[in-house]
Amino acid sequence: MFVAAPLCLFVDSCGSPDSGSEPRVIDSVSPYSSLSDRELTARYFARLVELQSLYEEMEAANKLRDYQTVHAKAGDGLEKARDARNLARHLDDSASRRERLKGIDRIVSDLEHLVRVTGS
Repeated sequence: MFVAAPLCLFVDSCGSPDSGSEPRVIDSVSPYSSLSDRELTARYFARLVELQSLYEEMEAANKLRDYQTVHAKAGDGLEKARDARNLARHLDDSASRRERLKGIDRIVSDLEHLVRVTGS
């Protein structure tokens, strides 16, 4: 009885789908949805080149024990890796999509770990 009363209040506060308000229109579309697999792949590999450059910069900063720079570069790399992952998710070819996602997911995971470790 006590559990049902708060639940009823919650359900009543949500309103019905026909509560007189106009339906919400969601007009956000991925910027990648109109690109061909060829364009997506080209952008994906461009991100990997950028990640390689950031890796080299992080490696140099790490040798100097400049962990603030490593942290900043890892954060930049994480953004680029997540963008690459979004590009890969939009590939129509399932085998290519699976292969690209497998590789980039590992990079994202490694960069997330590096951001955590160097941020402490």
